[in-house]
Parts: sequence; C-alpha cells; structure tokens
Amino acid sequence: MRLCSSLTSLSRAAPVILIFAAWELLTRIGVIRTQVLPTFSSVFLAAVDLLSSGELFNHLIVSLYRAFGGLVLSILIGIALGFGMGTKRQVKNFFDPLVSLNYPLPKTALVPLTMVWLGVTDQAAIFVIFLACLLPIVVNTYHGVRSVDRVLVWSAKSLGTSERGLFRRIVIPASMPYIFNGIRIAIPVSFIVVISVELVASRVGIGNLINGYGGLGIYDYMFATILIFVGVAFIADRCTVRLGQRLLRWHEEKDTNS
Repeated sequence: MRLCSSLTSLSRAAPVILIFAAWELLTRIGVIRTQVLPTFSSVFLAAVDLLSSGELFNHLIVSLYRAFGGLVLSILIGIALGFGMGTKRQVKNFFDPLVSLNYPLPKTALVPLTMVWLGVTDQAAIFVIFLACLLPIVVNTYHGVRSVDRVLVWSAKSLGTSERGLFRRIVIPASMPYIFNGIRIAIPVSFIVVISVELVASRVGIGNLINGYGGLGIYDYMFATILIFVGVAFIADRCTVRLGQRLLRWHEEKDTNS
C-alpha cells in the first residue's frame, strides 16, 4: 500500500521534476542564456537563502493578507449574491447587468483609480482582488442553486417543509459542490491579482519584492521569489481540495452509488 502511494506521488511530481531538470540542462548548455534565465540550481539556492534569512516572510504575510482579505470578502458577498440571484428573480434582474459588466473589466486597470480613492494601501489591493474573485463565486453559486433537483424541492414541500427549512436542508447542500468549484477558481485568481497590484502600486509585498529584484538585475532571487509564491498558492489550492473532499464526501458517495 505504501509503495503504491509513493509511486502515485512520484508520478504526480514527475512533470514538475522534468521541467526543473530541463530548465537546469538548457541553461547549463547555453541554449538559454543565464542573463535571461538563471540556472535552476542558483534559483533554488536563492530560495533557500530567502527562506532561511526570513527576508521574504514580511512581504509574504502582507501579500497573503491582501489576497485572502479580498478572497474572503468575495466569498461572503458572492455566495449571498449568488443565492439571491438564484432564488429571487428581482435580485437576478437587478444584479445580472452589474455582474456581466464586471466580467470583461480588467481589474488591474482599476489600480490607479483605487489609489486615488484609497491611496497606496492594503484596502485598495483588497478591493481590486475582491472584484476579481467575485465573479466565479457568484456564477457558480447561482448555477448551484438553479441546478437543485426540482423533485427534491417538490417532495420537501409536499411533506410540509418550510421555505427556511427547504433552503437550509436542500438548496444549500445541493449547491455546495458548485460553491467549492467557484472558491477553487477564485483562489489562484486572488494570488495572480495581488502580484499584479503590487507590481503596479505597493511599497511592500511579494510583487514589490519581485519588482525590486528585477529592477536590480538579481534574477535568481527574483525567480526564487516567484517560485516560492507559486508553491504557497499550490498549497492553498491543495488545502481547499482536501477540505472540499471532507465536507462533500456525501456527494462523492452519492455519485459512486449512482
């Protein structure tokens, strides 16, 4: 059993290992100049130095605060808005044009405007991240509500279930897989947007650190910072998947039995 588990983990890690190996090989033999892309070994050593020195952590904490601040805000408002749009036609008619307008809007283009409103602050970054993460939460929640099996709803009503009980016992559980899909989509969006915002306007944060190393030509540390942040984003995604598997175990068992 342990051998099978180890082989599975190795097979999943194989593509990443191959990419890093190809990176090291191509830079070592000169196919890619190290002035453009440092060797992976030098980037790895830079990452170790950043982690051991603690220089990275203050910037990382600020970036995570901004990313998760905007993400949590979008989850709270997005789920409430998605449920409202899915259950009330008046709410859908009012908010649907606003949600549709938010879709093509380039969120980083709002950074100069938010700087005018809020200054170069955490609140400005959180606001932009909130707008970027809102759409997948709203859309997935709305479709989750609309996909509830009508037979279940009619059966519950025929048994005398109240509107509040119907919402709590049927609509919310049936919508949870869709909501988790929306959250999983929003998590990488929050990480992407926080870097974009910090590259444009920030005095601290991972984006600011990347910009500083790049401006000074210290590319091994710049790529090391990027890889560490990608690793943190990957861990956040895996934690969300594990949490979803635990909370939605009943849904997976239902699919297996059907």
